[in-house]
Amino acid sequence: MHGRESAVSVLDANRRDGYTIPSATLYPFQWNWDSAFVAVGLAHADPAAAKREIRTLLDARWENGMVPQIAFWSDAAGYFPGPEEWRVGADRTAHADVETSGITQPPMVALAAEYVYEMTGDESFRDSVLPDLKAHCEWWLRERSDDGELVWVRHPWATGMDDSPAWVGPLERFDPGDVSYVRKDRKDDDLAEQRPTDWDYDRYVALVRQGRELDWDEARLRKESPFVVEDVLTNALFARACGSVAALSADAGDDAAAERWRAQAETTRRALSERRFDDDLGLFVSHDLVADEPLPVRSVAGLLPTLAGAPTDDQFERMRETLADFFAYEYAAPSYVGPEMDYDRYWRGPVWLNTNWLLERGLRRMGAEREADRIRADSRRLLDREGFREYFNPETGSGRGSDRFSWSAALSLTWAGDDAPTEVAR
Repeated sequence: MHGRESAVSVLDANRRDGYTIPSATLYPFQWNWDSAFVAVGLAHADPAAAKREIRTLLDARWENGMVPQIAFWSDAAGYFPGPEEWRVGADRTAHADVETSGITQPPMVALAAEYVYEMTGDESFRDSVLPDLKAHCEWWLRERSDDGELVWVRHPWATGMDDSPAWVGPLERFDPGDVSYVRKDRKDDDLAEQRPTDWDYDRYVALVRQGRELDWDEARLRKESPFVVEDVLTNALFARACGSVAALSADAGDDAAAERWRAQAETTRRALSERRFDDDLGLFVSHDLVADEPLPVRSVAGLLPTLAGAPTDDQFERMRETLADFFAYEYAAPSYVGPEMDYDRYWRGPVWLNTNWLLERGLRRMGAEREADRIRADSRRLLDREGFREYFNPETGSGRGSDRFSWSAALSLTWAGDDAPTEVAR
């Protein structure tokens, strides 16, 4: 495997003032869940940087508790969509004077903060981040939940898995109208073939502009947005985030908060199990709230409620059958398995190391050590073969997307030893 020194070199090169950019060639700012995965890896190499990564991300949270998808800490000239497209004023943020995007991403930050705390034992760090993590979980319930059980998102970018086939149905049901913009994400012909199409991007941009026109009013957007989805990955990480906040609160001696967030984790976990498991597909599926219908797609996201301990024993036995389909490739686990599978296209089939990291931990939580070992071994083989690429072809192992990608380098540090992690139920 490309070693610790190489990984640290990538992270050092991508480090800015208090945060790490995902990629110098494509993503030049601070991204929400990217920074969370980076902090997990940095905890093994530079604990001070890991703590600062989390702190900087939380410094960009809005007053209402939302942690944005992007924080534009530096000049955004030449990037689309930059702050001039989002038009989110720095007056919205709680701690720092920074422009941001108007959407969030899956709440990986709470799990990452708990991980960093467990690695460092730094109580001042714990006490610094807990109020922000609580505010973020409160925001999900207040602004993004219809029932206090499951939460919703209103943009494919907010799911982290932008180009998943799961979003085709909701996106094709609306006409984006005449949207004019210049894409900046297709740096060369090879990368252009891997990225979302213009059909997808027209709808992405239209959703951004609707949010801007409605001044990011969540109540109005819930009624008017054509894309409102209960994403299973977001909900799995929300349940896990509530568990992390409960654990950190208990450690800080706040028993009332610990009980409150422990109960919320169980509520979301149970709702996933009772309402979002598709027995025919053998995994969890997202739900389109606009059309009130499930989105039956075999995405790796549907395996990740294992991280929250959501599957019942019977459901997990069925999931084990589905896992065989994700393990039928040279390298597990593809981001999608199905008729639209494309080994090289963004979230349509490549292996991503961040979802592998989550899946390994989820499988260990469910007691599936053999399957978790396969995910770990394949991730290490990909790193050995191709280095720190953004994603990988599941058959050939070829690295795709950006090179010197931060979360791939960071997560390699968690896989560097021979000891398998223990995932504690949260």
